[in-house]
Amino acid sequence: MRCPECAGEVSALREFCPHCGAPTHLSRSERGPGAPVGRSEDELKRNRRIVLIAVAALLAVAALTGRSSWFGMTFDLGSHHRERGPVVIEAQQIYDAYHSDRHAAARRFRGREMVVTGEFVRIVPDGQGNPDLRLKTSDPEAPLGVDLAPISYDQSARLKPGQRVTVSCQRITGSGDDHWLQNCAIQSVAGGPPAAPTASPAPTPPSPPSPAEGNRG
Repeated sequence: MRCPECAGEVSALREFCPHCGAPTHLSRSERGPGAPVGRSEDELKRNRRIVLIAVAALLAVAALTGRSSWFGMTFDLGSHHRERGPVVIEAQQIYDAYHSDRHAAARRFRGREMVVTGEFVRIVPDGQGNPDLRLKTSDPEAPLGVDLAPISYDQSARLKPGQRVTVSCQRITGSGDDHWLQNCAIQSVAGGPPAAPTASPAPTPPSPPSPAEGNRG
């Protein structure tokens, strides 16, 4: 701003001019007739209109993105892109979802953590020789692949076919009919293959009586 006495440049936060020492905030009577004080009514109306337009534009953008933040408070405006927790699901259900409608399955699972349970089939080393799991699906030629994190390498070596395994995974990825779980840790292992039935021993036939016992009879 300009000093009312010497017209020197003065910060609006200063009470006195550093050049001449005159007070910078004078009343209308102190400034004299016709001196401008503050902003005009037209300027204030124009500024209010600009602020309202800016707020409306921000709310419109927030409505498109689904969330709005105002002075540190977050408002959910009903978008379908809310933060979601992990998907808890069976390996067979993942197989069925992608074979029924892979586009709907991609929308459902994209970017979400996965907690998947299924029957362990076998271990298949990946390109670096690290163990990957295969979980059973209804198609023997297309089990669900599980890319293990290093923390679960030792535990995977003790798995037996037929055991039910639950893994917690960072995401599901792939394309077409080929999908697999990435960066997974084994959470739990239960059960195992049923024990093979053991045959009951054949009954022992009675031994024939000795000649002496036959004579006594």
